[in-house]
Amino acid sequence: MTKIRIIALHLAYGGVEKAIISTANLLAERYEVEIISMYHMPNSPAYELDPKVKVVYLMKDIPNKEAFLTSLEQKKPLKIIKEGCKSIKILYKKRALLKKAAAQIHDGIVITTRNEDTVLFNRYLDPKVYLIAQLHHDHRFDKKLVSDFQKHYGRVDVFALLSQRLCDEVCEMMQGYNTHTKCIVIPNFINDIPAQDIFPQKEHVLLTVGRLHKVKGYDRLIKMAKAICSDTDWKLNIIGDGFEEANLRALAKTEHAEDYVAFLGQKNGDEVEEAMKKASVFLMTSYSEGFPFVLLEAMRAKLPCIAFDVRVGPGALIDHEKNGYLIKDHDSDAFVKACRELMVNQEIRTEMGEAAYEKCRCYTKSAVADLWFRVIEKGI
Repeated sequence: MTKIRIIALHLAYGGVEKAIISTANLLAERYEVEIISMYHMPNSPAYELDPKVKVVYLMKDIPNKEAFLTSLEQKKPLKIIKEGCKSIKILYKKRALLKKAAAQIHDGIVITTRNEDTVLFNRYLDPKVYLIAQLHHDHRFDKKLVSDFQKHYGRVDVFALLSQRLCDEVCEMMQGYNTHTKCIVIPNFINDIPAQDIFPQKEHVLLTVGRLHKVKGYDRLIKMAKAICSDTDWKLNIIGDGFEEANLRALAKTEHAEDYVAFLGQKNGDEVEEAMKKASVFLMTSYSEGFPFVLLEAMRAKLPCIAFDVRVGPGALIDHEKNGYLIKDHDSDAFVKACRELMVNQEIRTEMGEAAYEKCRCYTKSAVADLWFRVIEKGI
């Protein structure tokens, strides 16, 4: 049986981590699958993992980013030095262990999920091993990424991108530099949709789900919250945790949005699904996305989605005015207007929710499985 090793940073909560676990579960139906995870984060794996999938953790230490940032905020020199040295030590150890892991693999297939790891495996992996790379975010023409695609992916057999646009762009970037790597499209996927599902009564709730990080744009969402929800009985629920929580709570107070915004913290997969089924509209205000797993989940819950039309991501899933609204990036007035239009019209919400439900059928496990099986078995 073909052995497949998937390289992950960690298996805690997050869209990338959910995509990794979903892929591992899918491939475990036919192959021997092992996840090599750098960090063993608390409460991981955060998502249900097929018992047939073996997990190997390379490090007991976990990143100390939060402690380091706290020391900077507190302006404590000794603590900054201590946490800084610890961070450098962890990063050095991480690279050394991953390099060692790469050099010890001599058979099967390896799937990398981060550019940093792809570059390392490109250099140290046995040439006999079939190497598949993934990119779970928008490259945004970042000079470092483009340079790596051109100069440090020569051993990569297949580069799996999340959307056709990203695939076309990367192919163009590699022209004249790399004639070996095949660029293909394999999107994220959700589990198959049951023929019938039970949906509770929808509530007057606008929902967003994600880590509280600057890239997710929750700052601009909170700044719009009062204009969206004032003079209504609607609430904005934010599910997720992260380094930005304190700043976002303070911003909600500054913007006089505390009556409208609720921070619900981190939820497990079942709790998120239940929250989505009860909500009426899903909002996404990210500054950058790849192929938003969370949008698929929202559409699965029959939620019309409103998102800023950033470079890639939401536009691959949202059909404007059919299953949601794509709003010109940074146009807060248009975003507020779209929210208000859906909030006052249940008929449109229902129609768009049904259209979203149908759209996500294109991205179920059964719809995407053959793409993975073809790559594994035929190398295309």
